[in-house]
Amino acid sequence: MRTRAGLPIVIVTVAITLAACSSDTAGEETATTDTRPPITTTSVDLPTVDPLVGLTTEKVASGLSEPVGITSHPGFGVFVAERTGSVALLSNDETKTVLDIEARVGWDINEQGFLGIALHPDFPTDPRLFTVYTNTDLDVIVTSFDWDGTGFDPDTESEILLVPQPHQYHQGGGIAFGPQGYLWVTFGDGGGVGDRYENGQNPFTLNGTVVRIDVDTDGSYAVPAANPFVEGGGDPAVWAYGLRNPWRISFDGSYIFIADVGQYQAEEINVASIDDGGLNFGWPIREGTDCYEAETCESEGLTPPTLDVPHEGTCAVIGGPVYRGTDIPEIHGHYVFGDFCTGWIRTSPVDDLARYTDWSTDIPRLGMLSTFGLDIAGELLMATLEGDVYRIVPVR
Repeated sequence: MRTRAGLPIVIVTVAITLAACSSDTAGEETATTDTRPPITTTSVDLPTVDPLVGLTTEKVASGLSEPVGITSHPGFGVFVAERTGSVALLSNDETKTVLDIEARVGWDINEQGFLGIALHPDFPTDPRLFTVYTNTDLDVIVTSFDWDGTGFDPDTESEILLVPQPHQYHQGGGIAFGPQGYLWVTFGDGGGVGDRYENGQNPFTLNGTVVRIDVDTDGSYAVPAANPFVEGGGDPAVWAYGLRNPWRISFDGSYIFIADVGQYQAEEINVASIDDGGLNFGWPIREGTDCYEAETCESEGLTPPTLDVPHEGTCAVIGGPVYRGTDIPEIHGHYVFGDFCTGWIRTSPVDDLARYTDWSTDIPRLGMLSTFGLDIAGELLMATLEGDVYRIVPVR
């Protein structure tokens, strides 16, 4: 999640002027350039509620060890990945460790460690939890663990993918199941100091890519027949490439949302149909909508970001879900995203991502924002590296 390789993140504890000013009530809308695919904001009949005054947070859990990933299941509760190598289950106001593999997880910097989790769509009938983490060799590994009735058994770990890391930065770590039941995983480019490592433009390596695989098969995985490089031109598991450090992904209908952490100029939100495989998002030729460290560059064949987030008041974008809950109908169908350092939170309608609302006055910085998630009712959660999980709730 670090913005610049080799440079420390400055923890901001004072007010910061952001690219969009916040509101004293329900936020202020600001516009920038956007290239939105035609998707819609509403999907269900929404309740009639009192006018929205603003948003606030309720603490759900504290004392966790650097939470970095959230998923949930109605029959169990909220599962939280802790960067140090554990998974906690939050249920009935209790916190229980349900996986501990700290001895297998390696890290030197805050981009490494236990990075993400995803439950199989048929869990617990299919008992697997899928994980992304850096092992003790500091390579990125994707594995699964089986639920044994009380927790995930470390002895059932099954390796699916191992991606060597040429440098210590940019592991990625997004992991989620898409609408067709395939497992999607994002990997950083493995860049080092200066971030000129060319993995991003090499679809034959998994570094700097989004991978789509079928894990409901014999063996570790199979490649979906519709993957773009099945017949050649890249690794068959690769769905898209040209990314720097895609920390979080999410799905809404048949669209994938990819939040890619930038270098000096911009953060990116990339949105695409899952049917549009083979996209090249441009790193390191371009960062955001500009050429990277060059006055001119060849842009033919590159897909620009749907939303380019300037670096002013920003260090590393944290992508979240598209909210489809009912407690806050005013943002139903809005994409949720934030910033790791300054902690701002914004929501954008999916049919116009540039028209975002900044909630910085409503929800001031609570810590180093690491991830968003949804609870069992589909309501918004967020976590900070300081060890806290919050629910985002309306004020009426």
